[in-house]
Amino acid sequence: MTNPRLLESTSPYLQAHADNPVDWYPWNDEALSRAREEDRPILLSIGYAACHWCHVMARESFSDPEIAAVMNRYFINIKVDREERPDLDKTFQTAHALLNQRGGGWPLTAFLNPDDLTPFFIGTYFPSTPRFGMPGFADLLERVHGVYREKRDQTREQGMAVHRALSAPPPGSDAVPPVSVADAARARLEGALDDEHGGLGGAPKFPQLPMLDFLLDEAAGRGDDGHGPLDHAVAALLDGGLFDHLDGGIFRYCVDADWTIPHFEKMLVDNAQLPDTLSRFAFLGAESDDRRIVIESLLERSIDHFLERMRLADGTFAASLDADTQGEEGATYLWTPDEVRSVLETTGLNAETIDGFVAEYGLDRPANFEGKWHLAAARRAQCVGEVRPLAEPIRHALLAHRDTRPQPKRDDKSLLGLNALLATGLLRAGNRFGRDDWVSKGFDLLDRLVPADTAVADLPTGHLGGRPSVPAFLDDLALLLEAQSEAFYRVPEAERLARIEEIIGTITERFADASGAFRLSHAGHAAPVAGLVVFTDDAQPAGNAVLADTLTRLGYTLGRTDWLGLAEAIFKAAAGSIERAPQAHTRLLAALRRFHQPGTVVVIKAREMTGWQTAIATLRRRGMTVVASGSDDLLPDKPLPDTGAGLAYICRGTACLPPESDPERLLLQFD
Repeated sequence: MTNPRLLESTSPYLQAHADNPVDWYPWNDEALSRAREEDRPILLSIGYAACHWCHVMARESFSDPEIAAVMNRYFINIKVDREERPDLDKTFQTAHALLNQRGGGWPLTAFLNPDDLTPFFIGTYFPSTPRFGMPGFADLLERVHGVYREKRDQTREQGMAVHRALSAPPPGSDAVPPVSVADAARARLEGALDDEHGGLGGAPKFPQLPMLDFLLDEAAGRGDDGHGPLDHAVAALLDGGLFDHLDGGIFRYCVDADWTIPHFEKMLVDNAQLPDTLSRFAFLGAESDDRRIVIESLLERSIDHFLERMRLADGTFAASLDADTQGEEGATYLWTPDEVRSVLETTGLNAETIDGFVAEYGLDRPANFEGKWHLAAARRAQCVGEVRPLAEPIRHALLAHRDTRPQPKRDDKSLLGLNALLATGLLRAGNRFGRDDWVSKGFDLLDRLVPADTAVADLPTGHLGGRPSVPAFLDDLALLLEAQSEAFYRVPEAERLARIEEIIGTITERFADASGAFRLSHAGHAAPVAGLVVFTDDAQPAGNAVLADTLTRLGYTLGRTDWLGLAEAIFKAAAGSIERAPQAHTRLLAALRRFHQPGTVVVIKAREMTGWQTAIATLRRRGMTVVASGSDDLLPDKPLPDTGAGLAYICRGTACLPPESDPERLLLQFD
């Protein structure tokens, strides 16, 4: 029988479990009340739609009537989409680390005391029968049930110990941490760069985009052009099996150290960050035409091909593509040499060109994934300038053929924070490359996320087909604030500034914590740890970090000392957390450096901007913040001249140079 509770969900992941024999609930008052009334522990299963091992556990255990009967007999079973409830996911992933002294993952399987929702046992994937050194899931259920009934005091004591640890973050400080902590983090991360294969760390190999962004920021601050390990790290993302050479975009991670075989899901969280990260590297340091040509070409594939495949009917973007196709991991993306040759021969390409492609992508070598071939360059580039984007006739032919195969399912929920993250990336990449088409896409997306007649306080964290999910979290609004500020820098309008002020007001009203930082959730989310404050990045930067960074830039640009004060309070609150593991706070440390060492902002006030366009484009390509306005109402401390071509104010922090009236002389000051 189909479970109406899940079928009515705004999460395709929950909907996919509606036909399980398990009596699933979403996380809601009905489920929590029933657990308390019947004194049954909660079995909490957290996953997401594109997760391969979530599918495996669903097939093996949640679809098994006998295992489901045990679950229904002993537990109240709750299914959660981690992308809709990041507060629950962060809480119980942290609890997993505390109880098991190692990182968690998905699916996450947690058993909670019903009265206080504290966890007393947590794991990840469990097989249906004993293997991989793990107990079978049915046996585990019996054992957990026995422990709960026979050792009630012990389960409560352990749960409360975890709850206390989660509710007591490292102490803050009365002073803003020194900028030297960013130096320490950079040293640790540079030491973790893989000289042999590129990237950070060993297998499994994740793109680590927030960490990579931090290293790019640090390199830019030192005047470094990024050659060496940093160049190798970016090349590794683009040349191996992480990047989809046909359609663009990157997969979630690679299972090996040399970037050959990915875990085949494609997540918006990674691909939303790619335009900013890659365009930032393209313009790092001295001119490098090869680097910029390669990156613009590959970004086009991601933005104009893959992301268009992810576009929803309302103009926003879907959360992910599944790792599996019809139950087989990566099936859509795999090839045989004969199939490749057959496809390419129909295009009229000569045998030499076909043979060259086969050799270049390792199709003349042994199969690299379960008897088939995933496309990855056989000889890897050591720098981005050496990466060879796939020739268009080959790419087009192979992609057209691949599109005739069964395709992975798409998770069609639209997530506010990730779409805002993409809007920021499109605006920044468009500025750097002078691509007005990308800038237009960024503005269009941003304005679809927050229509003019919608209050920020009413925004949900996401929606499915127009049906809203739970209210927005801190991270959603922090990323939205960043996107709105990026749009304001490009087109400074009073309406955009009013929206920025509204977002900041909503955040301070709903999420403020006594520490001076901001909580991940608010009272309306009914989270088990209501005061959870997060400073560390994971696949995306932490909300507090994005907020501190955006408030710092806005505060210096607009002379808003109140916003600088909010950023300062976050830095002070995070001091103990930063001291414990500086390399886990990369976005916050990038913000901290900007707070201590403000970047240059150029404000141009002119009634006619035509003569300034070359200077504006040049400075934006270099990643500089340029605010060009013909209004005296905005930035009134920088007057609009009554006559002449206008004035440019070059400011760093709270100090500005005398205004410059000539665009060419303005550029000379940055040579």
